[in-house]
Amino acid sequence: MMSKGLKIAEPPRRRGQDGAGRAEVSVPKSAQVAKFDHVAEDEKVQFNKRITRRVADGYEILAIRTRRKVPDLLAEALTLLEEKHGRV
Repeated sequence: MMSKGLKIAEPPRRRGQDGAGRAEVSVPKSAQVAKFDHVAEDEKVQFNKRITRRVADGYEILAIRTRRKVPDLLAEALTLLEEKHGRV
């Protein structure tokens, strides 16, 4: 015996079809709208470079072991390389 499918509710009607019986509700607008005012500590950019899987996995494993984020590890690597080769 086959079932007749799921018994689900009809999709809601479109606004233009059945709008005669509804009263419009006006929502009061707030006088001052809060704007997005997040200020980052440092300007951040996205760093997209192709690297080998070994290097990527190495950074991920170091990040997990040291409980730090990969961008923090990259910043530390830059500091160490600048000490070795001179500042850029």
